[in-house]
Amino acid sequence: MFVKTTRRRRGDKVYEYLSLVESVRDGPRVGHRTLLRLGEVTALRESGQLERIVAALESHLHKERVDVDALAAEGAPAVGAVAAVAALWQRLGLDGFFAEVGARRGAAALEHAVFAMAANRLVAPCAKRRLTEWAACDVVMPEWWSAPSGDQYYRALDAVADAKEQTEEHLYARLCDLSNLDLRLVCYDLTSTYFEGSARASGRFPSRAFGYSRDHRSDRPQIVIGLLCTTDGIPIAHHVFAGDTNDASTLPAVLEDLARRFAVGRICIVADRGLVSAANVEAVAAAGFDHVLATRLRRDHTTAQALEAIDEDTAWAEVPQHRCRAADMTLADGTRAIVVESDASARRDTQRTAEIAAAAEAELLALERRVRDGRLKDPAKIGRAAQRILGSSGVGRLFDVEIAAGRFIYHYNEDALAYEELLAGRYVLTTSLTAAQASTAQVVAAYRQLAGVEARFRALKDFLHLRPVRHWTEKRVRGHVAVCVYAAVIETLIGHALAEADVRDPDLTDQHLTAERALRELNRIRRVQLDANGRRIALTTRRTSLQARALTAVGADTATWDKANIT
Repeated sequence: MFVKTTRRRRGDKVYEYLSLVESVRDGPRVGHRTLLRLGEVTALRESGQLERIVAALESHLHKERVDVDALAAEGAPAVGAVAAVAALWQRLGLDGFFAEVGARRGAAALEHAVFAMAANRLVAPCAKRRLTEWAACDVVMPEWWSAPSGDQYYRALDAVADAKEQTEEHLYARLCDLSNLDLRLVCYDLTSTYFEGSARASGRFPSRAFGYSRDHRSDRPQIVIGLLCTTDGIPIAHHVFAGDTNDASTLPAVLEDLARRFAVGRICIVADRGLVSAANVEAVAAAGFDHVLATRLRRDHTTAQALEAIDEDTAWAEVPQHRCRAADMTLADGTRAIVVESDASARRDTQRTAEIAAAAEAELLALERRVRDGRLKDPAKIGRAAQRILGSSGVGRLFDVEIAAGRFIYHYNEDALAYEELLAGRYVLTTSLTAAQASTAQVVAAYRQLAGVEARFRALKDFLHLRPVRHWTEKRVRGHVAVCVYAAVIETLIGHALAEADVRDPDLTDQHLTAERALRELNRIRRVQLDANGRRIALTTRRTSLQARALTAVGADTATWDKANIT
């Protein structure tokens, strides 16, 4: 049965008539039998009868009818990136965890506020006061999510700060279940973040202080952040210290906390040279931990002893995955030391030292001429001028100077030059692991895993926008840092999921798609919102192959995305 159109010409005009007909067979012939003549099309349309007939028939269908002429676009918020974050957030059980924390504290909507803050860091970081607008207008939040009020976001930071230890323990347990987390090797490093605005000390924020700035902003107060990561780069714990805290002094407290909360047998701590001191090595051993530590390059007895032990008979083991080689030795005091060298690094270090030394020597020559010409005679002033040159050059150790009234002579320190030549392209590791526990290459590989911590620091500062910090009390700042670290956990897991699914970067096919690039791509998926005479229609834009693979890799639920939703 179908509607048949019949055309008839009358004079100059052609008229169309509609009939409801059915196909019938008469022997070998097939014909049409008219069941109902509906009438001429123009008359039916002008009288409204055609529209009423169509509407009556469509009322028996399961599909909705929309008047195209009445359509109006109302918005197109992003849906893909938040959906990816939500998938991993729920897989980690953080929605339920923060719901329990909120119930204990009587904090309504805590789980919703914390998710929105973490998702915002990953998708489009903004100030907390703009979160309400971002969640309502810029993105599509998950169905289970309800919007907190503006002040609930700020109060949520207090709850996050108070629940830091419990949250890290929950995450560790979930990560062990999901990814067979291995905590036998833990990487620890430090960074700092500074504050704009007033530099005056505040009783409401005692940790804000001046100290060594890794952001080269010694003019601003700061805090120091310590991060513990697995060898896969997954953050498992973080610590916030006062801005004037000495790097090496942080390690004992971190070790004590690690042993107390994550009792998983014997752990090996991997740390860089700024954290090494004799007291710290003893503290690591006293805590029952093994260690892989990089020694200080200069003014360090262990480094000098290891480098001086290198001769033409030294046996080098190639470490091809890191493009270097290493010499394993036992020093006089029984310490196992490994000297690592790279030809490329040696060329780079030698060239850089030569360039800097030449620039410093040119300034020393100019100073020598000033003194010789009698333009500078006072020994104190000559000494200050020499100190300005050598102190800022970075190679002051390579020069010796002689200063007297109207006299200035400089010359190279031959011992220092010989040491620089010995050091070029090399660094030294010490470890408590025996050769049976870890080979030379394994010790080098363990140290190189610190790159994972450095990658998380870069993500915190550049991708998740840890700074600027727009809070002025101790607890709020600690809560903000914690939210950023939890977002970094999600960022790391997205990266791992993309690597496991072998999702490649379309522009760099030898590399896997990064979490940052993936979230940027996914944020281009839009939920187009239309209105038609009061009826709301939601359509999700088609996904590219790259977007589809990324969503599948992280386990995002897209089952309803391919159908229009009409309400």
